[in-house]
Amino acid sequence: MRIGIIGATVLLCAAGSSTVAAAQDAPPWSLDALVAEAETNNPEIVAARRAAEAAAARVPQAGVPPDPMLAAGVMNLPAAKPSLSADRMTMATVGLGAVLPFPGKLGLRQEIARLHAEAAKWEVERVRQRVVADVKAAYYELYFLDRALDVTERNEALLADFAKLTSTRYGVGQGTQPDILKAQVERTGLEDRLVQLREQRVSALARLNALLGRPTGAPLPETELPELIRAAALVHSASAAPTFASTEVDREEGETVGGRSVADLQQLALEHSPMIQAHRRRIEAQRRAVALAGKAKLPDVQVSAGYGYRAGAGDVLSFNVSVPVPIFAARKQDRYVDEAAATLAEYEARYDGIVNELNAEVARLAAEIERARRQLVLLRDGILPQARASLASAVSAYRVGSVDFLTLLDAQVKLYRHELDHHRLLADFAMNVAALERAVGTEVLR
Repeated sequence: MRIGIIGATVLLCAAGSSTVAAAQDAPPWSLDALVAEAETNNPEIVAARRAAEAAAARVPQAGVPPDPMLAAGVMNLPAAKPSLSADRMTMATVGLGAVLPFPGKLGLRQEIARLHAEAAKWEVERVRQRVVADVKAAYYELYFLDRALDVTERNEALLADFAKLTSTRYGVGQGTQPDILKAQVERTGLEDRLVQLREQRVSALARLNALLGRPTGAPLPETELPELIRAAALVHSASAAPTFASTEVDREEGETVGGRSVADLQQLALEHSPMIQAHRRRIEAQRRAVALAGKAKLPDVQVSAGYGYRAGAGDVLSFNVSVPVPIFAARKQDRYVDEAAATLAEYEARYDGIVNELNAEVARLAAEIERARRQLVLLRDGILPQARASLASAVSAYRVGSVDFLTLLDAQVKLYRHELDHHRLLADFAMNVAALERAVGTEVLR
């Protein structure tokens, strides 16, 4: 398997620069501003950056040989009467020694450290993109809950009107008491639903605040769906859509609504996914490790020089060169090579698994996004107008006694559920777009 490295330098600041610039003039509760805040304050991103800094600091260390050793001492000192001049063999010594790694070893070690440092930089980007996707998902969930609260409150008010209408009709002998009770039961059910939705919003907001590094109870007054997301979700046709990277594949021609195919998206992920890029660098580092293990039997030379002072006699110099003798190479150094090669094979197999999982994730998200888009368009252009017309007709007919209260209530419940479905699909669409951007490693709407 052949794996190349795309680019030798990773510039992390560029990935979030557009978000930060967009957030400068945005309200503090806008999505762009929240993403920029998370990129600055999220503890996981901060920790990943510090890990990358530590990995970068190890690169120059790896290319430096061991420090030389300075030694000083006394040789042949008489035990009975310690003196430098009592015996001609007694001497004060000073020496300097160093280990000289075999040529090529230091270069390989530094290259391994450099590649691991690049992988750490890509890990920062992977963590950043995951946190950004989580922030967007939490924000879109809050968007849904805000819309659900609004729809539920309006329907609760509508049921209050229905209750008054049934009471009026009952007062003039045209309605029944069960109709009044049914209206009250349905209204109470919506009030219970409002309690649940408010509790869910508190939980979702706490999740978002945790990602932002804010206090749990920090408020978020407004949520709005980005216009680009809304436009992509509610287009009438492919010709009217923004260029979108993950829409339905035409089964005959392999093209997508908006331009790119799923295969194009998968290729884009191979080029931009931080997880892929980080793993590629780990593989390249392990290839250097295999080469380094192959040099294990080549000797690191230890050299030393010394000077000896002898009182009343001539001074002496000494020089030494020593090399290790790999007599256990079959059980030691050769096993280094086997270990490094097996680890490389493991990394390459993991890479294939990562690519397969990423391709499957991209295809799944593409299908989910297109399904949601089609359902949204159907709801907006067909189901919701029909449900509103049905409710309006039922209200008019009930006023004149043409239909019973159950028909009116059924029309109201169906409209309520369709309105909730519409906002749920919008939020899910936006979440899947964020997840696809995380998988691909770059923006998919333009």
